Amino acid sequence: MSQPQRLTLEDVVHRYAGSTAVDRVSLDIEPGELVALLGPSGCGKTTLLRIIAGFIAQTSGRVVIGDRCVDALAPRQREVGIVFQNYALFPHLTVADNVAYGLAARGVARSAQRARTAEMLELVQMAALAERLPRELSGGQQQRVALARALAVQPRILLLDEPFAALDKNLRLDMQIEIKRIQRAAGITAIIVTHDQEEALSMADRVAVLNRGRLEQFDTPSAVYDRPATLFVNRFVGSVNAVSGTLRSIDGARASVELAGGLRLEARAPSVPIAVGAEVVACVRPENLRIVETDAGFGGTVEIGMPLGAIVVHEIVGDDGRRLKLAEPRQPGVEPRAPGTAVRLAPVAPETVSLFPAP
Repeated sequence: MSQPQRLTLEDVVHRYAGSTAVDRVSLDIEPGELVALLGPSGCGKTTLLRIIAGFIAQTSGRVVIGDRCVDALAPRQREVGIVFQNYALFPHLTVADNVAYGLAARGVARSAQRARTAEMLELVQMAALAERLPRELSGGQQQRVALARALAVQPRILLLDEPFAALDKNLRLDMQIEIKRIQRAAGITAIIVTHDQEEALSMADRVAVLNRGRLEQFDTPSAVYDRPATLFVNRFVGSVNAVSGTLRSIDGARASVELAGGLRLEARAPSVPIAVGAEVVACVRPENLRIVETDAGFGGTVEIGMPLGAIVVHEIVGDDGRRLKLAEPRQPGVEPRAPGTAVRLAPVAPETVSLFPAP
């Protein structure tokens, strides 16, 4: 295997007629790192992937792989491997021939092709199926073949474009684990494009959250989830309860917000400057609320409870009409709280409440 390469995007911009698909995106991806480009449809993540691959030329900015700017290079010269959403296997070629195709196209000797193909099939645990045709494989097996083909030519960077979209939920999780294992074993720098939050948070070393072509946050999965940089990130990644209020004070790492009806909420100090007296949005995730026995917090009644595997989610209708979601660990044999049950909710700690300027 070749050595892992650093990938750097410097102020990349791409404009289509009348619109900006990528707006001054800069990323510095470490050698051997797996980074997820996460965002809703139309946010620019696939355009960015195609720019890295060389399929389209950016309007401005630079793409650097290792220590070499690749903007003037054709896709084949960039030494980038790609796994497409539909896998794009040749239906008339066997598994082994599909994996060897890129090597043959590069003029690699047949003996070297066979050795490299065998190595890649072992890596993706498909050696026993080398003589099968793609139609004789499951979706997960086809994905492994596509990955082996991409890795066979020893790319400097591996790009994965929504690689799990065609798989059912159970197989998707298995393949996420498998791709992560293979990427680590191959020691290659990789970028995965996805709109699935769980996929990005579980697989990636760092996550780049995109919105309307702009980079909202680039950080570890834990930081993106626990300390979102913007209101968009907080709402897009995971579930959140968002309530409006007025910032009343900031004292070091803590802040105080006054909500409608005079209720006070203690929160983490905002990460961007907000003037005392300004309108804000306070966000707390459902799992960071708890039921309290005091008069503090939000009063309300349970409207519905939904057991979701290891957790149970309750929809709470507040005394002021505000709707909040509460997520709690589900105990075996314990049913959700009955509709109409009166409860009071409060954040587990001020650090779990994020503040953002009101839009």
